[in-house]
Order: sequence, then C-alpha cells, then structure tokens
Amino acid sequence: MLKSRLKYARIEAWKAGLRFVFLGLVALGVYACSESGSKPDDKLVAAFVEMRVAEQIYGEGTPMTRLIRRDIMKKYGYSREDFIKTMDKILDDETRWMPFQLAVTDRVDSLLGIPKPKPQTKKDKK
Repeated sequence: MLKSRLKYARIEAWKAGLRFVFLGLVALGVYACSESGSKPDDKLVAAFVEMRVAEQIYGEGTPMTRLIRRDIMKKYGYSREDFIKTMDKILDDETRWMPFQLAVTDRVDSLLGIPKPKPQTKKDKK
C-alpha cells in the first residue's frame, strides 16, 4: 500500500515537472520576443515551486497540502498575506511575470536534472 502511494506520488511529481517544463518553454518563447525584465526573487521562486509540487503530490485543497504550504511559507519567511500580495503584484505586471516564470522553469529543470540549453553562436549555426 505504501509502495503504491509512493509510486503514485513520484508519477504525479514527474507529471508536475513536465507541466512546469512545458509552461517554461512557452514562457521562454514569449519572453525571448519581449523586452528584458527584472530578476525575480530567488526565495519567492523556490517557495512557489515547492508549493506547486506539494499541490501536485497531495492535491490542491487537502489538509496535508495546507500544512505543507504553511511550513514552506515559514521556511522562506513569508506570511500568507505577504506571499499572496507579492504573487498578485507579479501576476498583474507582465514585465515581472515572464522573468518569474523563466526562473520557475529554471528551478524545476534544476530539480529534475535537466541541463540549461546553451545559446547558439553564429559559428554553431553554419
């Protein structure tokens, strides 16, 4: 029973990672076509990624997820209100949203062990 739950949790975490990668690639494509934005807070990115992974593993509205979210916010020094306020500012500002999503994608890729793509030079294109 425990093995099947662990296996299910790993599969769900893997699916969540793939979703993040896909969204990150889309965000990267859009960001590449737009102006450069500001660098997002690494602490906020880490907290956001950990909370999304917890939601994917345990479900979005479960008591376990709420406890884990509370622990994550405490770990990164956010109150619930501060975290929501900060995320609302990022969501409402397009110039901050794209860099944030790129940072989230980079964080998920690093957790999954996916190397960053190297930018092509003119010599590589020939």
